Amino acid sequence: MSPTSPDGIRLLPLRSIRPHPANPRMDLGDLADLTADIRDNGLIEPLVVIPGSYGRGHGLCGDCDQDVPRHGSGVLAEHVVDGRPCAGGAEPAADDWYVVAGHRRRQASLDAGVHDVPCVTRYDLRTRADVIALMLRENSHRRDLTPLEEAQGFHQLTLEGLTATRIAQQVKRSKKTVDRRLALMGLDERARRKLARGQMTLGDAEAMLDLPPEKADRVLRSVGTTAFRQEVARERLETDDRAALAAELRREFLEPFLTGAQRPPRAALPGLRREVVTSLAEGLPRRVVRAWLDALGLGEPVEVHQVDPDRALLALATVVASGVPGQYDLLARLDYEPSPVEVELLEGA
Repeated sequence: MSPTSPDGIRLLPLRSIRPHPANPRMDLGDLADLTADIRDNGLIEPLVVIPGSYGRGHGLCGDCDQDVPRHGSGVLAEHVVDGRPCAGGAEPAADDWYVVAGHRRRQASLDAGVHDVPCVTRYDLRTRADVIALMLRENSHRRDLTPLEEAQGFHQLTLEGLTATRIAQQVKRSKKTVDRRLALMGLDERARRKLARGQMTLGDAEAMLDLPPEKADRVLRSVGTTAFRQEVARERLETDDRAALAAELRREFLEPFLTGAQRPPRAALPGLRREVVTSLAEGLPRRVVRAWLDALGLGEPVEVHQVDPDRALLALATVVASGVPGQYDLLARLDYEPSPVEVELLEGA
């Protein structure tokens, strides 16, 4: 039995821990810095593992990949391969444990030549869905998974019988995100490869989802070029009309801003407000504009665009505020505290 510390962390032989086959992360990335750190300082953050063949009467030999009986002590029995004793005899089974959190740390520890690693053992993950959900949560907290890896992980959970709503609850993501990732499984293999290799953005991939296979195949040729969005719009609208294509491209670009899915760049906001102020000065009723200009101390509507847009919008709000209560509602937004006489006035309004 491996020693267990008071905090429940066990020191386990690294050769007895395998990557979980359902790990959603396909690429462990560059491990050079992590390997060097573990070599110099040891593994600081424990792995999280679940039982594999640990506690069973047989296990997988890490040297010959054969299923081998165990001794009562838990190590594998001595056995022969091609007429010679296998080096995996009297050693722990290679599948005693499966790592569910810490695949990068496990591989870096192997590369660093570490023999034993601290581990937290989880016996409460009773179903495959529980295990997959934990791996997805662990990776999403670290922002390690690509959208396609998330999609494949969520897809595995659907195969375990989970709905998108249940998946969202399990992995602590919004249902909208889960639905969007699952939709990526509708991409053909070529598109998935481009997305996995970074040759296509998530936005590009999602733009192709509503295209039938033959149209998606045509627009895939323009991925990575400035013509890609144009080709998607052409196939979607089935037209070569330039004005119609341009209108569709503008609509598509503005949609996430108008729905609230994306915020405008901070640097663009002052200019946008100024455009709004100028348009209001040109389009509002003359009586309202006159009162607005008086509040700003201006003479002509053309002068409004010279004023700080936030100041101009505040002045307009004071003009259009409805009655005394409306004016005090506006002042409250500016942290105004009414005097007793004003409180009496409001109560009688």
